Amino acid sequence: MDKIVNSFVYQRILESGMPNSTIPAWLGETYSQAYEDVIMESLLLAYVKRKGTINSITYIEIGANHPVCTSSSYLLQRKYGAVGTLVEANPKLIPILQKYRPHDTIINAAVYDEDIGSIDFYISPDNEISSIDKRFVNAWKDGRVEEKISVPTVRINQLLETTADSDVVFLSIDVEGLDMRLLADIDFDRFRPFMIQIEPSDAYAPGTSATMMDFLKEKNYNLVAETFVNLIFQDATR
Repeated sequence: MDKIVNSFVYQRILESGMPNSTIPAWLGETYSQAYEDVIMESLLLAYVKRKGTINSITYIEIGANHPVCTSSSYLLQRKYGAVGTLVEANPKLIPILQKYRPHDTIINAAVYDEDIGSIDFYISPDNEISSIDKRFVNAWKDGRVEEKISVPTVRINQLLETTADSDVVFLSIDVEGLDMRLLADIDFDRFRPFMIQIEPSDAYAPGTSATMMDFLKEKNYNLVAETFVNLIFQDATR
């Protein structure tokens, strides 16, 4: 990929009338919503420096949505050849994920914390807001539900079972309002993702960040980063 200048730097220089630096400022490669992929890469590099070479990296991205835009896993694939599982409930988004993420396993399902065959899924005009929680969709902008469909369900531990042979597992949970329920459904005695990225949606459910922090502290995970939309936790035993 060709280098791209950091427009923030040069816009500020232009507005302030200050001289340019003698070394160019480049914008780092990122695809996630708020640099979460860069944060995770930095934590991964630090882990490798502490532990030495690792054999395999994989990821599970629950609520994949778009192949690249806001993806927290795509950078790991581009730079390190990592492959994983992308889970998306909206069937209309599956073909584009399959086409542009051909190395990943694409699953069309809603991740839920009960064993039921299918569940109602409410599609928003903005794909990222679609959810099995109708109230979450109603709380967004004009609250319009474009369509209600029935989608198959899968439990989160079923997904984690596929990562048993991987040294480093990244888990991203972005399900618009039900993230804490999925987090609580993980069997941490069996599965310990190296890093967990999760969206608390405090504006919708105040206090969820604190609940997630308390819950994961008991599971021996540390909060290592926060962006305007996500929390990132790391396994404190690693």
